Amino acid sequence: MNDVSLSTQYAKSRKLILPLPNHDTTDNPIRCGVIGNPIKHSQSPIIHQNFAKQFELKLDYQKYLLTQEKLRSFIEDFFEQGGRGLNVTLPFKKEVIAICKNISKESKFCQSVNTLYLNEKNKICGDTTDGKGLLEDLKSKLFEIKDKQILIVGAGGATTSILYALLQAGAIITLHNRTQSKIENIQKNFSDMNNNINIYSEHPPQVFDGIITATSQFNSELLKPLLQNTHANTFIYDLNYKERADETLSFFKDNGIKRCSDGYGMLFAQAAKSFEIWHGVLPKMTYDLK
Repeated sequence: MNDVSLSTQYAKSRKLILPLPNHDTTDNPIRCGVIGNPIKHSQSPIIHQNFAKQFELKLDYQKYLLTQEKLRSFIEDFFEQGGRGLNVTLPFKKEVIAICKNISKESKFCQSVNTLYLNEKNKICGDTTDGKGLLEDLKSKLFEIKDKQILIVGAGGATTSILYALLQAGAIITLHNRTQSKIENIQKNFSDMNNNINIYSEHPPQVFDGIITATSQFNSELLKPLLQNTHANTFIYDLNYKERADETLSFFKDNGIKRCSDGYGMLFAQAAKSFEIWHGVLPKMTYDLK
């Protein structure tokens, strides 16, 4: 199973054993949820409930506010009591790896798990759908990633969670971060992929086909020098979404960059991939939070 996603294999097997949506054998809803701290802001329950409606699945999807001390016991109890799957958000995407019996190859490289599930042996397993969700959203926006020069701003968990998928898709990656040692650590962690990850330099200026901002807050001093690295069709993508992406996207638009997007579509696309892992069916993309 080294080269095949554990979760993908499991999802395929579940298609054979899950009752069809219109032939439920029990009135008990399927229990799923999302864990994090903070967690109040999460839109995952609404997204997954809307996905479930497409297949007439009875779903109980809840938000769970956890502490580090309660993390392992909660996850183990959740699955022992019949839970189907958990999404994982900050700050636990790396911490849950120690709780998993198996994680996907992508999660090993990224050191990130956002989806927990039980395999056929009832062992807790982990995968990450962040990178897959990003690729799906870029595809929907008609941005072809293969052989494109991509600059990623930031070197935290948001960056590492998408790197594997981007490299696998054939992107040529350059990282930009104030702390160069963080980039060097990422280069070391991804060295076995036989893909070069470059470090950004202002001189000589390089022109990029796409710039992905993976920082939690807008930083004009960090972004201003990057204007020399853009061309008329450079695609700007902020992993944040809605109002949290407004300042970054407005900055580039005000400086003549027309192709800009936030990560709202990625939010839904990564959720759809998690849904497929748990239920064996991939929902159609709908961007409705009602």
